Amino acid sequence: MRLHFGIGKLLAGIAAIVATAAVAASIWLNPPSEIRARALDQRRLGNLSQTENAINVYYSLHKALPADLKALDNEDNRLVQADWHDPETQRPFDYEIVSESSYRLCAVFARHSEKGDSPYDPSPKKHGAGRDCLQYSVTPRANQ
Repeated sequence: MRLHFGIGKLLAGIAAIVATAAVAASIWLNPPSEIRARALDQRRLGNLSQTENAINVYYSLHKALPADLKALDNEDNRLVQADWHDPETQRPFDYEIVSESSYRLCAVFARHSEKGDSPYDPSPKKHGAGRDCLQYSVTPRANQ
């Protein structure tokens, strides 16, 4: 009987070691800070996408790009709500007009984008860590 009790303790000890190693490996491979950084970058990309949609609607109504992002909030009939602020700092994204139909939106990203960062985005935007600008363009309709 003592022999079985000793084997049970040994197996319980081994199971505890394996469980501890699995938790430690999980934290080491996906630290909470990395998970938070990835989530914030996903929210940044989501806000940039909302802003892109709002700029497209603005362009279709006014036949021009907005002078600044505040113009998106000044629309009487806002069809698309856009949060053009960084989700962490609440600072507005940088908006730069490149031409009559193209512009850049700049944000400060926590990390480099990876393949598969956004499985739901049909055309994912790649970005570097730190301040990076993404190029966008509107497509004028032929009858405009």
